[in-house]
Amino acid sequence: MTPEQTASAACAMLNHRRTGARIIVAIDGAGGAGKSTLARGIEDAFVGCVSIVRCDDFYRPLSGATLSPQEAYDNYFDWRRLRDEALKPLRNGQTVRYQRYDWSTGRLTEWIDVEPREIVLIEGVFSMRPELRPMIGVAIFIETPREERMRRLLARPQPDASWIDQWMAAEDWYLENVAPQHHADLVIEGL
Repeated sequence: MTPEQTASAACAMLNHRRTGARIIVAIDGAGGAGKSTLARGIEDAFVGCVSIVRCDDFYRPLSGATLSPQEAYDNYFDWRRLRDEALKPLRNGQTVRYQRYDWSTGRLTEWIDVEPREIVLIEGVFSMRPELRPMIGVAIFIETPREERMRRLLARPQPDASWIDQWMAAEDWYLENVAPQHHADLVIEGL
């Protein structure tokens, strides 16, 4: 599917699910699947009604630790911080403020403010973890071929791509053992 078709499919489902109350939407998929592109497409379609929280802002500095795929799944993403600093307050209609994880420096940096709009997108890998599912109203999963995802990851500006193999091993563990795609309300074939 093209990015426009992907956004159209997601928006059609969201239109069907909208009730006027706030809806929390997880957009999950492996790195490079097209999650950020889909989030922008939804935001463009529902002008002024969408807030976006990026899971990339909730990673932990791990100082070069070598972890097994399951350990990486358990430790890379600070889902508790996402839950407590963003999801809970946004569900209650509160504006949130949290520090963004900076991937280039490996530490928490500037503060991000997010308003509780009608549609709150939680965009990123691991956004459909079992611990977060009770807070999610709609779950979208994007499946994109591994070769294309790898091409996209390698095309991103970065000083060192050595992290990609360990990262993809953690994603593979997540997809095989947690299987978020089986808990999604909508599975989209990405390009």
